Amino acid sequence: MTLKEIYEKAKRQPRPDTPANALIKQIAEVTKKSEITVRRWLTEGETQCVPDNLTQEVLARHFNTTPQELFPN
Repeated sequence: MTLKEIYEKAKRQPRPDTPANALIKQIAEVTKKSEITVRRWLTEGETQCVPDNLTQEVLARHFNTTPQELFPN
């Protein structure tokens, strides 16, 4: 195998997730929501987007905390 072929093979390998992306995927899986929705919850802006009460409860149980701790007013 040539050096170029080795390089091309390496480029096709899946890239590992960053810890932040892994967390977003985990939250999306636990809540059954899209990654885009999870990113909206995490983005601070003029209009804060928060999950519904049931989703907040699910996340609180998953992270062993309370909804108020995860989503303070």
